[in-house]
Amino acid sequence: MDKTWVIADLVPEDARREFADVHPVVLQLLWNRGVRLREQMDVFLSPDWNRDVHSPSLFRNMPEAVARVFKAMENGEVITVHGDYDADGVCGSAVLISTLRDLCRAFGFDETKTTSFIPDREKDGYGMSPKTVEYLHEHDKTGLIITVDCGISNKPAIDRAKEIGIDTIVCDHHAMPAELPTAAILIHPQVPGETYPNKSLCGTGVAFKLACGLIEEARERRVSREAEGSEGLRTEALRTFDPLTPPNPIPHEKWLLDLVAIATVTDVMPLTGENRTLETFGLVVLNKTRRPGLRALVDIAGGKFGLLDTFSIGFQIGPRINAAGRMNHASAALNVLLEEDEMKAVVLASELNDANIARQKASEAMYQEALEQVGEIGDRKLIVAVGNGWPAGLVGLVAGKLVNLYGRPTYVVGKNEEGKYVGSGRSVEGFDVTECLKSAANHLDKFGGHPQACGFSVTGPKKFMEAVVAMNAYAETTLAGRDLAPTLKIDAAIDVGDANWALLDELNKFSPCGEGNPKPVFVADDLTVSQIATMGADGKHLRLTALSKNGKLAKMVAFGFGEWAAKLKVGDAFRAAFEIGMNEWNGNKELQMRIVDLKV
Repeated sequence: MDKTWVIADLVPEDARREFADVHPVVLQLLWNRGVRLREQMDVFLSPDWNRDVHSPSLFRNMPEAVARVFKAMENGEVITVHGDYDADGVCGSAVLISTLRDLCRAFGFDETKTTSFIPDREKDGYGMSPKTVEYLHEHDKTGLIITVDCGISNKPAIDRAKEIGIDTIVCDHHAMPAELPTAAILIHPQVPGETYPNKSLCGTGVAFKLACGLIEEARERRVSREAEGSEGLRTEALRTFDPLTPPNPIPHEKWLLDLVAIATVTDVMPLTGENRTLETFGLVVLNKTRRPGLRALVDIAGGKFGLLDTFSIGFQIGPRINAAGRMNHASAALNVLLEEDEMKAVVLASELNDANIARQKASEAMYQEALEQVGEIGDRKLIVAVGNGWPAGLVGLVAGKLVNLYGRPTYVVGKNEEGKYVGSGRSVEGFDVTECLKSAANHLDKFGGHPQACGFSVTGPKKFMEAVVAMNAYAETTLAGRDLAPTLKIDAAIDVGDANWALLDELNKFSPCGEGNPKPVFVADDLTVSQIATMGADGKHLRLTALSKNGKLAKMVAFGFGEWAAKLKVGDAFRAAFEIGMNEWNGNKELQMRIVDLKV
């Protein structure tokens, strides 16, 4: 569908005078992102670790959680990290498992007592179940469960764990359920009364804060033991937890930020505030990660160390980590992130890459089926597509594609032979897909998620259709009178002649870009085609040279716009919405504008 271009309002004249020292384009971009005070601008453009990252102790229950973990290690209890099957859950699990293992090595505890569990998407479904708790009790003799990216909605499982003598620490960030688990230590930024300032941490971010709390406690214990002259202390290992002791001048916890960076992007968390700082430093760590599995995964995905950014995460690294849980089992991705042997890491990363290739083929076939089913969109406010045998691991991907195409909240649902429906929803700005599910809660087996993404299950066609009726009614009421045509937000109109290296240097200050801080998009009017050609073996892409109204030429590329070669010819006038970047080829660098949309 054609997108409606929405160009941001210009910065008010009084603000231009107040910030006359700020580059006018930079000021416009900041204004568009709600950054309008001098102090806010300084923080946004220059993230600072010491200033902008909050202490884990700001979580109300952090001291209790840290004490319980150390008690478990000291008593030789089995600690099971129970993650989710997506990239957030997998990365967060790896953060805690690697931290717990390091702590065990440093203090002489038994690291084999640290185990993991990730549910099977198809067989177990989302979150922790009473059945899983009983399995961990019988099979692993677990004494403490730490959930990652799940748990807040699993009160029955947590209550069952308490009954059989297992304590639970919940590290989660999902929406609040009707009833909170009272038998667990909750580390969750959105729990009522929680004092932690950043309410938008991903699940891995929450797990990272627990890891930081544990590492801080380890440092205090090291100092205490050295002061007491304790024998048997593994001083060399413990020194890795001291930020000032060579050969590890970088604080131990910062080496965990590669996984935080991946999860923050893949879970579409806003890259503002503390998240922006975590992502900024996380990308630094990712580009020199010490994880053999992650290095192998980047290599096989075609990434380049030193140049990895949020795009690399979103389109190269993240999809491969997610592919494990979508196609087989997410433990394969966890094994890649934890593998310490370089040769084994290459093999495991290759298997993840194969799973991703299979995922791409299967999801594209589903997408085409869904398109046929949806047909003409008309004035519908909500899209629901259902398919027999559609895998639960792929329905969310297809829903996301349909949202991008139609600009409407979408639920894509797979039905199995037993009559169970498992669906996933994706949304547009201003519509909460999880709240929509709440309107149909009486018909659903279970559900959960965020405003922008959710999952649910329901048994039987009658209950499913009743749920769809309730969801449609909610959407019709909530979106009444709203134009749902897909939109493209544009930051500013500029002449292509003003797109130069100096401007690119200013734009680079806005990295990392993502949710809440999109990559700057500009529009240029009155362009004329000077040269035009297709690119790629199948001609799917477009390369053209545009002549501006001021007589300046600009090289432009448009990926996925190959069909426009038949619509445009030399001399035609057009408008372009584009991003400004750099193209490097054979050691040569040139300024390049990447077209994101075209209009004749």
